[in-house]
Amino acid sequence: MSTATAGHIADIYARSLMDLAVQAQSVEAVAADFDVLSTLLEQNPDFEAFLASPYFDEQAKRDVVRKILTGNLQRLTLNFLFVMIDHNRGRFLPAILGRYQQLYRAYQGYQTVDVTVAQPMSAEQMEKLSQELAEAMNTKIDLAVHVDPALLGGLVIRYGDKMVDNSVRGRLARTVNQWLDPQKRQK
Repeated sequence: MSTATAGHIADIYARSLMDLAVQAQSVEAVAADFDVLSTLLEQNPDFEAFLASPYFDEQAKRDVVRKILTGNLQRLTLNFLFVMIDHNRGRFLPAILGRYQQLYRAYQGYQTVDVTVAQPMSAEQMEKLSQELAEAMNTKIDLAVHVDPALLGGLVIRYGDKMVDNSVRGRLARTVNQWLDPQKRQK
């Protein structure tokens, strides 16, 4: 299955759970449950493999999940896991956890901003950039920094469906395109 398809499935399941959690007024409780599940998957990779395995039937998976997680998770979260198991979506749990976390942060008023830079940034630089972007965008942000030496310098900022390319590579490409297109050339 392609990464795009897996991402699409994770998005559908995470959005569905978010809608249910909003209706039940338990968005924070489900987010806390997902923190528990994330820790469980980190500490026990075999659990993720078990949920994804075609060698165990749905009832066996439900029984194990019920035994391990009843009393540790909200009923809504537990039922959500059972629906995932019933539809053979256990292998998507990590992606669904990540997508729900993004939706939860958006619910809290945060905007995810991806910044790509040519060289690693220091903690002070990231903090300053985060503050300046939050001020410019007039919102709280979650900053994700990626390094791509091919940029040569500068940065590329992506948020929502917008992109600001202020990289050296981007400026060079725009300059070359301007020179190659006679209509864009200044006279």
